[in-house]
Amino acid sequence: MATNTALNRLSIVDINPGRGPGYLCFPPAGGTVLGLRGLARTAGSAVRGVEYPGHGTRITEPPAESLAVLAEEIALHCLDRIGAEDFSRTVVIGFSMGAFVALEVAQRVLGRGGPGPAGLVVVGACAPQRRVPGKYAKADAAEAGRLLDLHCPPSSAGYLDCPELREYAVDLFLGDLRLTSAYPGPANTPLSCPIVAIRGEDDLDFAAGDEEIRAWRAWTTGRFTGCVVPGGHLAVLTPGKEAAFWDRVRLGTEPCDA
Repeated sequence: MATNTALNRLSIVDINPGRGPGYLCFPPAGGTVLGLRGLARTAGSAVRGVEYPGHGTRITEPPAESLAVLAEEIALHCLDRIGAEDFSRTVVIGFSMGAFVALEVAQRVLGRGGPGPAGLVVVGACAPQRRVPGKYAKADAAEAGRLLDLHCPPSSAGYLDCPELREYAVDLFLGDLRLTSAYPGPANTPLSCPIVAIRGEDDLDFAAGDEEIRAWRAWTTGRFTGCVVPGGHLAVLTPGKEAAFWDRVRLGTEPCDA
């Protein structure tokens, strides 16, 4: 087991079933839990974040060999640290690459006999069956830097002004870009929880339209909500937009009889 656990508390609110669900957030490519703290502080519920190996507090660990291996590790952490019952009251939220990791983790917990999460929220990611595997397989640092500038979460923009931190960010992003590029896609195992898929109206990844977002409907037998919000890729992480984000999350994932 890693010295620095994959799961980190991002809010000071304790998990209490009477307060509603908890949240488990998965960072985007190149991201760390640090970039999600601002969002977590406004949730009004317990929020945990996933730190990927080789990132942030786990920087000394070797990166995951594949997205599937990464998801397997996190699923085991969830069952060990959260437990199947509490996981069933947890809404998992994935940002960009994190959307695929979140789906894979939810499938693995479900496959081990657990009830699965209370909901899945995906932000800035096309449905797995709509993506193009291998698209960035040959990307280099220059290409990674260009894409990072284009897609960088607003909460991370500050450290890109520092050459040393920018080099660190580009290196993390390039590794995750290759990891995602090699990802063949999840098993054809739909969830039963609500899915909320969110994209920015100015996100260039969705220039062809909303079909890549609507296609997430295939991954649940439950309720589906597709949302278009102002801004670009991962604009929901922009300071000041947190309340609107959590309102959409709650509206799309709370039980219909709540």
